[in-house]
Amino acid sequence: MSDDNSSAAPDALHPRLESLLAYWFVKRDKRRMPRRRDLPVGDWEPWHRNLALFEVMQYGSLRIFECRLSGSDLVGRFGREASGLSIDDLAGSVRTALRANLERACATAAPVIVRAATANAIHSELILPLCDRGSAVTALLLGSYPLDGSKSEPDRA
Repeated sequence: MSDDNSSAAPDALHPRLESLLAYWFVKRDKRRMPRRRDLPVGDWEPWHRNLALFEVMQYGSLRIFECRLSGSDLVGRFGREASGLSIDDLAGSVRTALRANLERACATAAPVIVRAATANAIHSELILPLCDRGSAVTALLLGSYPLDGSKSEPDRA
């Protein structure tokens, strides 16, 4: 799946995220990005355990990303349950790269495809911008799947 607005090569995308990206394009229609209300939570069933929804709050030049929803399979990715937390509440090793990727999605208002390394896994990630109205990004939907052969949870000895 390719689009001129995408910020990375499609071969870096986990197969489960390809269908999420296709869904985003359908919901986007002819707009730059879909509105948040165009993506009802009930539609997220195929990916719900691997999705996080971040609200984007802008205060002058300060941008805060607050996690409104976080799927159960993302605890290993974020190092803890992230629902209700700002990304500033996450460990520095998670926060720095995550902030940079969320900022890129806000700046481009386009899908961002990345590989994110944690202590336990390498994740294929897709960040999708959403708006309320107009052209400002007001929310970001992040899908994250560990790549084959990597673990999302540490071994329990």
